[in-house]
Amino acid sequence: MSTRYGRSRKGKKKFQIMVKAPELLGGMDLYYILATDPDLIKGRRIEVLLSDLTGDFNHQFIKVKLKITEVKDSYAYTVYDGHEYFREYERSFIMRGTSYVKAIKDIETKDGYKFRVRVGVFTAKRINNSRKKGIRRYVFDVLDKWAKKTDHQTFIRDILFGKLDEEIKKVARKVYPIRDGTGIYKVKVLKRKEE
Repeated sequence: MSTRYGRSRKGKKKFQIMVKAPELLGGMDLYYILATDPDLIKGRRIEVLLSDLTGDFNHQFIKVKLKITEVKDSYAYTVYDGHEYFREYERSFIMRGTSYVKAIKDIETKDGYKFRVRVGVFTAKRINNSRKKGIRRYVFDVLDKWAKKTDHQTFIRDILFGKLDEEIKKVARKVYPIRDGTGIYKVKVLKRKEE
């Protein structure tokens, strides 16, 4: 049987596999993916909006990255692999006459997980480099202390749902007044305990 392109196409049998969110984020069924061999999708990374996981419309600008680690009984089980805000959302806070302080830090939780965290601090007016360094120093202290006292699941929840953002805003205000939008904009998982 020929197709529109002139030659026969015999497809392999495809399996429908349901992707499940990690237990940390509710463990709900997300959507189906197709695969010719279920074992081939291990290690695949997918993105989903946090608002789809929580049902909260305020989370619509956060992309959560998940990694498929296991396929069993037509289900693909995932783990959290990081998240980031949409660039458009982050750029909407940048204004003339103000400063944007970017702070990037690798941290380790008490149970051995390593994360790379990027924080953005938006100030009310333009500031000099010494104040930027002061803000970064305070932010790094908060991240280190928070990571050392929590396990990876608590740390991820605190980042995703804004608990850590409030602490960062509190310490950044000690250096200079800040504006809305200050918080953690990107997290990447560098090392899991089992790896």
